[in-house]
Amino acid sequence: MTASGERPRSCPGGNVERPRARRGARAALSLATFALCLFGMLGSASAFCRSKTCGRDCTEDENGCPVEGEPLAWASSCLSYTIQRDGLPSISHDELSAAADAAFRAWDELGCASGQAPPSVSVRDVFGASACGRVEYNANQANANVIVLRDSWEHARNALAVTTVSFGVKTGEIYDADMEINGLLPIGAKPLATHEFDLQSIITHEAGHFLGIAHSNKGEADDCRNGATMCSRAQPGLDDFRTLDEDDVAAVCTIYPPERAVPACDRAPRRGFSPECGLDPMTGGGCSMTVSPRPSSSPAITALVLGFGIWASRARRVVARRQKLK
Repeated sequence: MTASGERPRSCPGGNVERPRARRGARAALSLATFALCLFGMLGSASAFCRSKTCGRDCTEDENGCPVEGEPLAWASSCLSYTIQRDGLPSISHDELSAAADAAFRAWDELGCASGQAPPSVSVRDVFGASACGRVEYNANQANANVIVLRDSWEHARNALAVTTVSFGVKTGEIYDADMEINGLLPIGAKPLATHEFDLQSIITHEAGHFLGIAHSNKGEADDCRNGATMCSRAQPGLDDFRTLDEDDVAAVCTIYPPERAVPACDRAPRRGFSPECGLDPMTGGGCSMTVSPRPSSSPAITALVLGFGIWASRARRVVARRQKLK
């Protein structure tokens, strides 16, 4: 947690972990995991940035956007998410479900400039609740794009939420995305107390990461008041991130233009849907990079998993503190 005036730093460098190989893991499959704090990728101009496959080694352009690597995007126009069934006493399953539905509809029911047609992507909850609340991607089994409320938290204490995106490093195609929300922090639905962070605003921001959008610095100078939904900090007691800014609209309409050629609509996740956890999943998170100790005999499948987030600002009577929505 950083004090007012201290800019939060990106993930610390040099933290590399090399775990033991899982039993049953196939040599033809390798996974790199990397949690990227995108705050440092933003320049001074007000413009959206696309998430790319270059990770922390990106060179930035004059707007602070990554130059190398492939931009991240889903190939399909029809996507799905599922809500983990356990929930928390402070936020009901119905409240979380309603907030998530409204958040994703904010991104896919808007009008793009080309004839006001919507972007060529939509995300819906069509498979029901998930028993599994683990962040994972199963390369050879069915999957689920999970939204889960946590009553215990393994990320930074001041993180409101973390979205982990799995994708192919050669193509940038997104395979899976999982969203964790920190139930230990004061997060609420309407009516919103002045000290609470708005649940729907948080999910709307994280839904942008789900779709492959990085942070915008529009509104950074004013602690993201009256800025883009993808701005890097959120304020307690406000719900303005529910409504997309023109910067956010430009981002989703650029990545998913209405005229984009897409396959037939199928909302099933990659390899199909399963509400249960995988038997031998690939998991990621934290400010570390993990690489399989066994070299891949075939680089047919290589994935990189990134954690995305924003910074949240919280005011006290004497000192202003900043929290991170990662």
